[in-house]
This record gives sequence, C-alpha cells and structure tokens, in this order.
Amino acid sequence: MSEVEKVFISGLHEKLIEDKVIDESQLDPDFRKEIIKFGGKDVMTCLQCGNCTGVCPISLKIEYKTRTTIKYCQFGMKNATLSTRWVCATCYRCYEHCPADLNPAEVMIALRHIGIREGIIPPFVKRAASNLMGHGLTVRPDESILKEREKIGLPELPQSKPDWESVKEEVVTIIKTTKYDRLLGIRGDEDVSE
Repeated sequence: MSEVEKVFISGLHEKLIEDKVIDESQLDPDFRKEIIKFGGKDVMTCLQCGNCTGVCPISLKIEYKTRTTIKYCQFGMKNATLSTRWVCATCYRCYEHCPADLNPAEVMIALRHIGIREGIIPPFVKRAASNLMGHGLTVRPDESILKEREKIGLPELPQSKPDWESVKEEVVTIIKTTKYDRLLGIRGDEDVSE
C-alpha cells in the first residue's frame, strides 16, 4: 500500500493530492541550515500547532499550507518544498501567532531566495520584475483605468506625474546594480501585461 499525502484544504475536508513515497535519497539534511543562511529561523523549532495556517489570509486559496511547507523543511524535503507555489503575502500574521517564535514568513522569504538561486523562478515573479523595470510598478498601468480615475475625480497616480520617469530610472538602476535582472533572466524591455 502506498502512502498518500493529505493536504488540509479548509475547515471541513482534506484533499488527497498524490501518492508519494519518500526515501532518504530525496532528503537534504542540510536544508534547514540553508534556510537559516538565507534569513529564516531554525524550522526544527516549529511545534506544528497550525496557528500559522489558521491565521493566514490566503490559506483557503492555496493547496500547500504554511504548516505543510514548514514540515517539508523539517524533513529536509528541499525539492518538494521549492517546487510548491510561492504564495505568501508576508503579512507576518503567522509570526504574531507563533508560540515557537519561528516567523514562518521569514522562512518563506528564505525559500524564495534559495529557489531563485537554484533557477526555480515562478512566472509571476519574472512578470512583476519585468513590469517594475519597464513601468516602475509591478503591475503595468492601464490607460483606461487612468482615464476613468480622472473622469470621476480621483487623484493622479504616481506614474502619471512628470517626475515618474526619474523614479523609474532609479528603480532600473537599483535592479541592474544588484544584478536582479540577470538573476531572474529578464531584460525589462518586454511588454508584460498580465
């Protein structure tokens, strides 16, 4: 009989995602040290109480909960952890409710750093970075929205103001100086509209 991974979906049910047999060859005993190196705390302090998942504002929208991700990290399941979706609002509510003072949000940020260095970059991260370089914002400005805002008397958005080009140039300078564009494999001149 194979083992089945159960993922908590909401208050009343679980969903079986896939049959999964894990052996030692899939575990990285140094994974938790790598998480610490990139700014997370020691995941072994996690009590698996579930508070992080319980207070997460997006936990009902995602399959892999914070608690599950931390458990994967505890086991050293690096590949499985890095291949999950990067959904974390970094609101730090999990940290506020963590009795072990783990700060799961910082663990998620460390996982993102590790993933990017290993070339695991979700499309939405590249899209947001490309938009940031091209428009100075992570979401491309929509001209029809700007016109509608003006029509109903809402204040001008920053990207509509004359000095916005200099702000955008500063953002691009920071991205290029830190080599973030190379790390993500973006040029910044792509027209990314999603």
